[in-house]
Parts: sequence; structure tokens; C-alpha cells
Amino acid sequence: MQFTKPQKIILGIVGFVILFFLLVLVGIIPGLRKNGTSATLKIWGVGDSSDVWAASIQSYSASHPGVAVTYTQIDQSNYESTLVNALAAGNGPDIFMFNNAWLPKNGDKIAPAPVSLMSTSTFAGIFPQVASQDFISNGYIYAMPLSIDTLALIYNKGIFNQSGVAVPPKTWAQFESVIRETRMETSGAISRPAVALGGTLTSMANATDILNLLLLQEGTEMISPESNQATFSSTAGQTALAFYTQFATPGSAYYTWKDSLGSALNSFANGKTAMFVGYASQIPQIKAENPYINFGVSTMPQFNLSNQINYPNYWGLAVSKQSQYQAQAWDFINFVTTDPTTANNYATASGRPPALRSLIAQYESDPILGPYASQALTAEDWVEPDADSVSTIFNNMIESVLNKTSSVSQALQTAEFSVNNIGSSQY
Repeated sequence: MQFTKPQKIILGIVGFVILFFLLVLVGIIPGLRKNGTSATLKIWGVGDSSDVWAASIQSYSASHPGVAVTYTQIDQSNYESTLVNALAAGNGPDIFMFNNAWLPKNGDKIAPAPVSLMSTSTFAGIFPQVASQDFISNGYIYAMPLSIDTLALIYNKGIFNQSGVAVPPKTWAQFESVIRETRMETSGAISRPAVALGGTLTSMANATDILNLLLLQEGTEMISPESNQATFSSTAGQTALAFYTQFATPGSAYYTWKDSLGSALNSFANGKTAMFVGYASQIPQIKAENPYINFGVSTMPQFNLSNQINYPNYWGLAVSKQSQYQAQAWDFINFVTTDPTTANNYATASGRPPALRSLIAQYESDPILGPYASQALTAEDWVEPDADSVSTIFNNMIESVLNKTSSVSQALQTAEFSVNNIGSSQY
């Protein structure tokens, strides 16, 4: 069919108009979108109020006027299930906080960062090594860390002073000595625990994390690189589990804790326990429980000071596979996590230790966050197929040893078998 010249002109105009509005619709041309907005990014997170994010969002919006950003805080107790259900229903966020242990289980829900945004070598240069281990897989970046939190030793300064303990212990041998000096017994029973250690998740929210730390510090091979199977029921694993459970085993020279004492955090906050092994993110809970507590923070005790190993639990930001604005979402994440000023503002507002290497040195002199900041450089973990399932398995392992239903070696073998039967997602 032949078209006249006027018809060709009309068809050309119609085609141009259609193309123009398609480009507006997908956000490539932002000018005619409502309120001049080309994309609206929804962020879900835990632990942070909207006030914590206000400065970061404002800073980004000032240089990206076409992108609107909203933040919603989700209850951490059911965050993962809420997030997974929302994503499954197709109404989840564009950006969400992603735990450092989630990649094997939830990596299939993420759109990895564009290769053009940042190389893996650049990522490794600006963040501590543990972030590469947790958030990079098969050459792709799946999340970028906001901060890196680790276990550290929190101690009651008043109890230490009264007990004649001048400095907090740096090694586990020193730690055992402090146990004897700060523990109080009345008629053969513990009247003041030296530390909440050795128990189960019933009383200690960090119980399985601390056990993970000890396993790694002992040099336990958690997963065989050849078979990709759990291998922690070794001599090193037995040493670590026995060391951990001795603190909650009656008759042990270092017996000082039992689950019946209740919440470890509350016991420490109320001055009933001399030491608490915890994360920086738990310090606000301690202060809320007792605003007047006089406490200090020290680096985590080590078996070998020349080969320090610390255990992390932290959050990064990831982009949903379902997001219509993946490029904009990753641009926002890159901005808030790698821009030093914005990252520092977040650390200040949230009270969390920084993730950027360039900021760590600035925080090392901070009496509270300093130990946490420095420990990010020596943080290590292992690839857990499902962190929640592994935690349950490890908790059962601890319980079986304390209840004397299994020996240390039997408990480890049972746990190893259970971990090897956990499935994980493919992403």
C-alpha cells in the first residue's frame, strides 16, 4: 500500500508521539511524569527509624530530583517472612535490607548490581573482606553494606573496679581469669554471673553466633571446599564446643551461667552480670533497659592475638528482581553506601559502626564504636545454607551437651549431618 507524502508525515508524527510517551512511561524521559518524578523507590529496613534515613534520602534527592525515595521500618522479628511474602505477592519494595547470611537462601530474589556500576575489585577495595565474602557470588555484587557489626565484649565498669580488674581481657586465657575475679557465689550457687556465656538461645540471643565465632577462632573447617559439605565435627570443632559449654556446665572451674537466669541482655543491663558478648546494635537495648549503666566496650577475646578472627552480623542493601527501577535503585544504593559523607551521616544517625574502609580509622578512637569498627577488618563467617536453620541446629547441639544427652563429639556429628541436609536456593 502506497502512502502519500502528507500521510507519511502524519504517520511519522503519530509514531514520534507514541515513542515519546513510551519513554516517559518507563522513566527515560522524566519531564512529564507526575510531579516531575521518573521513579519512586520504596525501601524496607529493620532497626532504623525513618529519622535515621532522612539525611541520606534528602542528600540523594538533592542531586537526583527525578527520583522519589520512601523508607519503611519493618519489625525485625518477622522481617524476613514479611519481605519474602511481599515479594512473592508482587508488592514488595524496590530496595531492602539484606542480611549478610542470606545470600544462599535468598539470593534468587535479588537483581545483582550492573557490572558497569562497580567492579568486584573496586568493591573489595572500599569494603572489608567479609563484605566480598558475603555479598559477591559468581562475579556479581548482590548487596552493598551499610555498616559492619561484630561481636564484642561489653563489660560493667563498676563490677570490674570492685573486683580489681584493671583492663578487659584480650585473650580467652585472660578471660577465664576474669571469670574467677568477677563471679560471685553464695552457698555454692552463682549469685552474680561473670558473663552470660555457654547457654542456649533460651537466655542468650547471641548463643549460636558466639559458638560460630569460637569454631572459626579454633580454625575449624566449617565447609569442605571440595565437597561443599559441612565438616565441623573435627578435633578443632570439639575443642570449640567444649570450651563454649564449660561456662554453663555445673562443676566446671568456669561455670558461671545457666538459662534459668533469664535474658542475658537484661541481666547485664541491670548490673547482675559483669560481662555480655554483644553487637553494637544491642547497645541501645541495654541503655533503654538501664540508662544509668556504666559500661565499656572491648574487642572480642582471641585464642591467638596474631591471627584475630571476629564474627559479623550486619545488613546490606539489595534490589528486588521485581523492581521496575533497578538501575535507579542500584544508583541510590551506591550513593548511600560509598559516598563518605553520606555513609558517615548514616553511621552517626544509626549508631552503627561504618562499613567503608575510609571511615573505619575515624571511628577507632570512639570508646563505644571503636572496637566494633576495627573488628570489621578481621571479621569472618562461613556460607550457611540457611542461617535460621543452622542456628536451630547449633542450639540443639548446645542443649544436648548441657543436658548430657550427647557427648561433644556426638552432638557435633548430629549437627553436621543436619546441616548437610539443608537445601538452599539457586540464584
